[in-house]
Amino acid sequence: MFHDKVALVTGGSQGIGLAIMHALLREGVFVAAVSRDANNLKQALDSVDPQYRDQVTGIQADVRSEAEVHHAVQQVISTYGRIDILINSAGISMREKQNLQDTDVTEWNRMIDINLTGTYLMCREVIPVMKSQDMGYVINILSTASFRSGSGNGLYVASKYGARALTETIIEENRRTGVRVTSISPGAVDSTIWNHKTEPITQEERSTMLKTDDIASIVVYLVNLPPRVHIDNITVTPWYR
Repeated sequence: MFHDKVALVTGGSQGIGLAIMHALLREGVFVAAVSRDANNLKQALDSVDPQYRDQVTGIQADVRSEAEVHHAVQQVISTYGRIDILINSAGISMREKQNLQDTDVTEWNRMIDINLTGTYLMCREVIPVMKSQDMGYVINILSTASFRSGSGNGLYVASKYGARALTETIIEENRRTGVRVTSISPGAVDSTIWNHKTEPITQEERSTMLKTDDIASIVVYLVNLPPRVHIDNITVTPWYR
């Protein structure tokens, strides 16, 4: 159903975003992968199967920057003429557990700017484009942390709660348009995000986590649903055996 459509994927150079990029390419979607890191972006593009390389383009942009978000979106429109799918997958987590009183405002701003403001800026820029097309699908990658809090993880939880509230608001604002909006809230996912932790996790711990391809398969499922179907949120967690 989404063959020859155009997707913009933030955080598209690694982790969940990279898996989503590959999955959409296999579906015949043209993908613009956005990343603030030029080296990671190059590696992501180099990892694309040769048969799909004509379908993908890389855009270096920081989702925290209003100007860079605007430029990235305009670049996609200039290249492809439209945007059918927006995947907000750019995000960071905490390097180590810290209670709120032990954090500083610099850490707070960085977490909120990437996990919340970046999603807001992308949605604000892309949704009018989708409305002009009378169709589009926005998928925001959140976390089970957007539904339950815990000590030592307050900055991350606050950013994801905010992103969930933002997503729910955007859903309501677009109920009578052709734009659908869904959040995916996964539990722990085995991705590069764990490489930045102060205390590395073990292979045994990784083995119990979801895989990035699990999230990518949910995205493929969503974008192939009939336009009459809307799903507000999908919560997905590992199934232990």
